[in-house]
Amino acid sequence: MIGGARAFRVRLDRAALDAFTFDRLLATLLFLTIALAAALMPAQNDTFWQMRAGREIWASGRVLLRDTFSHTVYGARWPNHEWLSQALLYALYALGGLPIVTLTCAAIVVLAWRIVWNETPAAPRVKFLLISPIVVAACTIWSPRPQIFSLLLIPVTMRLLRARRYEWLPAIFLIWANLHGAVVMGAWVLVAALAASLVESPQSSRRLFAACAASALATCLTPLGVRFWIDVVASLRRIRAMRIAEWAPPRLGDPALIAFWLALGLLVFLAALRGRALWRDAEARARGHLTLCAAALALAPLAVSAVRNVPPFLMVAVPAIAALLPPLPQLSRRREPERPALNAAIAAVAATIAIGTVAIAYTLRVDRLGWAPLPAASIAKLNECRGNMYNRYDEGGYLIWFAPDRKVFLDGRQDPYPPSLIAEQVQAETTGDVDALLRRYDVGCAFTPSSSLVTARLVAEGWATLYRDARWSVLEKDPYAVGRPFQGRQRGEAESLALHNQSPIPIPTCRDSGVGHAVGRPFQGRRRGEAESLALQNKTTRG
Repeated sequence: MIGGARAFRVRLDRAALDAFTFDRLLATLLFLTIALAAALMPAQNDTFWQMRAGREIWASGRVLLRDTFSHTVYGARWPNHEWLSQALLYALYALGGLPIVTLTCAAIVVLAWRIVWNETPAAPRVKFLLISPIVVAACTIWSPRPQIFSLLLIPVTMRLLRARRYEWLPAIFLIWANLHGAVVMGAWVLVAALAASLVESPQSSRRLFAACAASALATCLTPLGVRFWIDVVASLRRIRAMRIAEWAPPRLGDPALIAFWLALGLLVFLAALRGRALWRDAEARARGHLTLCAAALALAPLAVSAVRNVPPFLMVAVPAIAALLPPLPQLSRRREPERPALNAAIAAVAATIAIGTVAIAYTLRVDRLGWAPLPAASIAKLNECRGNMYNRYDEGGYLIWFAPDRKVFLDGRQDPYPPSLIAEQVQAETTGDVDALLRRYDVGCAFTPSSSLVTARLVAEGWATLYRDARWSVLEKDPYAVGRPFQGRQRGEAESLALHNQSPIPIPTCRDSGVGHAVGRPFQGRRRGEAESLALQNKTTRG
C-alpha cells in the first residue's frame, strides 16, 4: 500500500518534470524577473504619508477628510479618495513592517502581469518576446502606494470585459473608487469597451451599458459621495499645473521608455494595417479582441501625456498587439527535443538567486528600498527644534511619518494646499528668497537639502545649524540674529549690552526662546527678543 502510494508520487513528479518545457522555462524566468524587480521596488515619500494616514484611520475609526498633518492649512478640507489603500498599507505595516508592505505590493504586481500573460492571445514564446522588453518601461513607477492596486484592477477589468462577465464590474469599481483615483482611467476603458461592443457583440451592449451605469453610481459610494468625480478632476488639474515629474510627458530620449515608444508605434501601425481584418473576423470578435484594441487605443493618449500612465497602458497594449499580429509562419517544423531536467535546474538556480538577492537586500536594508530616507540623527535634532517647520514638497511625506509630532509646511498630498502656496514654495526654492514665506507662517525651524539655495540663505542670515550632512540640514532660527534689533550682532554682544543697561529680563537660550509658541504667553504675538529689546531701550531697572 505504502509502496504503491510512493510509486504514484514518483510518477506524478516525473510527469511534472516532463511538463517543464522550454516554453515554461521562459515563462518562469520572466516572472522571476518581474518578481525580483517588484520585490525591490523603492518606497517613496507618498508611501510614508499614506501609511501615516492609515494609522490615523485605524486609531480614530474614521476617514480623514480634514488636514491634520500641516501647520500651513491645518483643518482644511482634504478630499481623501485613497483612504482604503491607506488603511490596507498601514495594516500590512503593522503586520510585518516595510518588508511585508513591499512583498505584498510585489505579489500584486506579479498577479497583474500573470493576468496580462493569460489574456495575451499568442504562443508562449511570442508572449515572452512581447512582455520582456516592456517590463523595463512598466517597472519605472512601481512603489508601495495606492497606484499598485490600479495596476491590478486594469487587467482585471479587461478580463471581465473580454469574458463578458459584466455583473462583476460595479463591485470592482466600488472597491477601486475607494482605493485610488485612477478609477477614472478604468471608467475611460469602460467607455471604449462600450463603443467596441456595438460592433463586437451587439447583443451584449445593453448589459454592458447597464453595468457601466451601475459602476458609475458605485464610484459615488465613497466618503466623498457625489463630489467624488468633481474632486478627482480638480485634483488632476492641480497636479498638471504643478508639473510633478511623474505627470510629465514621457521623453523620447529616455532609455527606460524605448520599449514604450516601440509598443505604441507597433500598436498604431497594426491597428491601421489589420484593424479592418480584425473587425471582419468572427472568431476575434467572439474572443473580445476588438475590446482589447479599443481599450489600448483609448489609453494611448493618456500614456503620451504622462509617464505615470505608461505602465497601465502597456498592460493593455501587450494583449492588443498580440491580437492584431498576423498569423506567424512556422520558422521550422522540426522541434528540438525537450530537456525538462535541465530546464527545471535552470529555473531552480534562477529562483535561488532571486530569493537570495531579496533576502540580502532586506537584511541590509539597502538604500534602493528607501526604507530609511532620513537619518535618525536629523529627526532627533528636528524634534529639538522650536517653532513651525519649513520643508519642501518632496520631503513632507517622509516627515509626516518619521517626525509625527511635527506639523509639516508642505507634503505630497497636494489636495489640501492652495496652488498659490505650492507655487510660492517652488519659487522660493528656485531663488532662495524664502523670507516672506517664513514670516507669514511664523517659521522657526527648517528641514532642507544641504545643497539648496534656501539652506545657504538661512545660514547666511544667522540661522543655527543643528544638524548637517551631505544631504540634509536642520536649521533653527536664532532670535538674536534674524529680524531682531540685534540683527547682524553676535550673541555675546547682545548679552553684554543687556548687562550694561542692567536689563531685568534674562537673556533666554535658543531652546527657551519660545519661537513659534507665543500664544498664551505674557507677550502674546511678539517675539521674546522684541520684549527684551524694548526693555533695554527703556533702561528698565528693578526698584
